Amino acid sequence: MPSYTTGDIRNVLIAGHGASGKTSLVDAMLFASGTINRKTSPADGSSCSDFEKEEKEHKHSIYSAILHCDHLGKRINLIDTPGSPDLIGQAIACLPAVETVAVVINAQSGIEVIARRMMEAAKDRNLPRAIIINKIDMPEVDLAALVERIQEAFGPECLPINLPTGGGKAVVECLLNASGEADFDTVRRCHAAILDQIVEMDENLMEKYLGGEEPDYDALHDPFERAMDDGHVVPILFTDAKTGVGVTELLDAIVKHFPSPLEGNMPAFLTGEGANEKPYEIHEDAEHPLLAHVFKVTADPFVGKLSIFRIHQGRVTGQSQVYIGHNKKPIKLGHVFHLQGKEHREAPEIICGDIGAVAKIEEIHVNDVLHDDHALDSVHCKPLKLPTPMYGLAITPKARGDEAKMSVQLHKLEEEDPTFKWHNDSQTHEVVINGLGELHLRLVLQRLANRGLHVDTKPPKIAYRETILQKAEGHHRHKKQTGGAGQFGEVYLRIEPMERGKGFEFIDEIFGGAIPGQFVPAIEKGVRELLTQGAVAGYPLQDVRVIVYDGKHHPVDSKEVAFKAAGKHAFRDAILKARPSILEPIVNMEVTCPEDKMGAITGDLSGKRGRIMGQDFLGGGMAVVKAQAPLAEVMTYQNQLKSVTGGQGSFSMELSHYDPVPPQVQQQLVGAYHPHAEDD
Repeated sequence: MPSYTTGDIRNVLIAGHGASGKTSLVDAMLFASGTINRKTSPADGSSCSDFEKEEKEHKHSIYSAILHCDHLGKRINLIDTPGSPDLIGQAIACLPAVETVAVVINAQSGIEVIARRMMEAAKDRNLPRAIIINKIDMPEVDLAALVERIQEAFGPECLPINLPTGGGKAVVECLLNASGEADFDTVRRCHAAILDQIVEMDENLMEKYLGGEEPDYDALHDPFERAMDDGHVVPILFTDAKTGVGVTELLDAIVKHFPSPLEGNMPAFLTGEGANEKPYEIHEDAEHPLLAHVFKVTADPFVGKLSIFRIHQGRVTGQSQVYIGHNKKPIKLGHVFHLQGKEHREAPEIICGDIGAVAKIEEIHVNDVLHDDHALDSVHCKPLKLPTPMYGLAITPKARGDEAKMSVQLHKLEEEDPTFKWHNDSQTHEVVINGLGELHLRLVLQRLANRGLHVDTKPPKIAYRETILQKAEGHHRHKKQTGGAGQFGEVYLRIEPMERGKGFEFIDEIFGGAIPGQFVPAIEKGVRELLTQGAVAGYPLQDVRVIVYDGKHHPVDSKEVAFKAAGKHAFRDAILKARPSILEPIVNMEVTCPEDKMGAITGDLSGKRGRIMGQDFLGGGMAVVKAQAPLAEVMTYQNQLKSVTGGQGSFSMELSHYDPVPPQVQQQLVGAYHPHAEDD
């Protein structure tokens, strides 16, 4: 049995932009709590969080890491996450496992992209948030101005619960304490501001406070925790991970003020499917049936596949028999572990509210729900809002015969990384990998190389489409005589454009037996063959209706192969008369940038044939530009945005629809098409 209960657990996700010092802060928390006996650092490769080979080489976080420490008799589970915008999927994927998201902000750099996006993601999941201002001893930092910018960006509910003092050499508590010196502002004013915000959560406390009674910790804990749950308070804390200033006070605040699994907002679980889907109420205790959510899967070189889960209900041991979602066959877990970075410590039991792991069970996948009661078969976690991976590379293995090995490794990486996708493009005959940016895919390729698979890369071909813009008729007679039985089939058809995105429709309007019914499927087969091959530039056809209305047959020489060829060539004949058009993928884009860069961003997007759909101001000197643009023009947009905004911009994009390409682009694509000779 563990020495702590569900009420003793604090689950905290540590997020922040690269170079904010969050991994160093996690290392400092482990040291300050006595969990480790020496100071560690990502810079020298000794960090408890950054233990993967790629992380040691790059000296920054690439994957999320699960660690824990004990402080004041409580268990604190920490999830350290990467700080690059390209790797934000690793952080978002861990949100279902925690009660609190703590966003680390560099005192010198201020509010950066990842800080904003993780604050928004946590708010969307209804998770309490905290802000940690790190590196407070850096020269020429204006902490007062930074707090003002934080309040402007995220709301006036962002309030300090401690303040730096002595020139950043210490911090002074201002939630339970009303006196003392601070480097900026005053302890008394901050104390009053945070109390004014908290007492609104409790009428009795407000009455006593207005009557002049100063509340103590016991009186403040519940209202403060409810204020965090409701987003009514976002506590700000000050630290310096390098010197250790404020780290013990941060641990104190997590233990005393952050919600436990019993106090936090209910996890977002649903039951049922489709129209019958409804919220499922979790009971955060060990006496109810097991309900555990798998939020991360990784490949460990020593224990194999490692599935990491958060228990929301019940408990598990190594002897537990569990079901995976709808599966009717139980599996035995064998061994369950607590994680401390790269170390796996076998646990006799993982209790409700805690985070654990199980090894070597291939059937378990990310987002699976483990349970021991068939009544929970349909319970599932509310889907996460992950950014769409649109940056792509086409890859081929360097070594001949490694195609199967590449497929296996790509499947593993796809499961380990929620924003990495890959597919075999049937149109371009390429294996295409997709990520959130150049850095993301560069790290994926490095991980493949570290696993013994080396590949060549090139930009992927754009998945264009073909369509028609007007009605037309087509005709073809297929006749072949070779001395014996011949081939004969004649087809008349007409085509017409359909609404964009409707696909394809084949209609048989043949009357009077001009073409016997048994040959109509062959005609459709020939038409569909051209659909995939394209007629003018080799791209698949879409949004076209084909109506076969007449033809001729021969009682001896007519065969399926003849009508297939006739249908295909009649279709091509009609397309060439119907103003064929090439369509290109158009993406929706949301570009977040400093306000003073909006003009440059809108001008740049307009120069890429983009359409500006709207602009919004986010506060804190940031704005968002919404636009639609051709994918071909923004395939490498990340690098351009980084250059324009000095690294302060970020963007997301997802496929919207297909639009006709400009005439000059169509001419280039048609001119580059070299169809293979056909032998019909």
